[in-house]
Amino acid sequence: MFKRFLLIAVVASLTLATSPRVRCEYALERSASTGSRSVSSHSEADQPPEELLNEIVAWLSSKFDLPAIKDRPAIKFASRMELASLRERDLASSQSLIGNDGQVAQRDVVALYDNHTSTILLPDDWGGASPTDQSVLVHEMVHHLQNLGKLKFECLRAREKTAYLAQAKWLERFGLSLEKEFDVDMFTVLISSACMY
Repeated sequence: MFKRFLLIAVVASLTLATSPRVRCEYALERSASTGSRSVSSHSEADQPPEELLNEIVAWLSSKFDLPAIKDRPAIKFASRMELASLRERDLASSQSLIGNDGQVAQRDVVALYDNHTSTILLPDDWGGASPTDQSVLVHEMVHHLQNLGKLKFECLRAREKTAYLAQAKWLERFGLSLEKEFDVDMFTVLISSACMY
């Protein structure tokens, strides 16, 4: 039975490493602060409304057994190029923690979460009105609640499972899917969130 599981895991890893469908990377447990001068806070009008953040936290708490923490993250904005650059910098400094499976290079960075500063970095074109934009915030709020709740995981990849599931469920509320909105296959996400030892 174990040999069968191991064989499936190896095949899935090889599939993921060559799959063009796995391109979205949302969260990052960053090892260094954002530090980029081009990362901005935007105006108050651009920030997600407190009511939306409250709704997301209450929903995540009830549906995914995450702590209903009242402390809100700082939210900053950056260009997609800046987000990708921050992601690359962090991979270079923490590759031993994240793993070197070749998948990350194929993914577009949609948003990031910085554990050390409790900051969500959203793309500067994030509007927040659409369920798709809101789902990105939902994904990052999962990481925020995991961080402040001091939840423990076997590996960094395992943190992603709940974030993707929550994002998928949020989209389903509006008749949307991760696959259609972000070209992300949930089966692939679940396989790639498994810890490889």
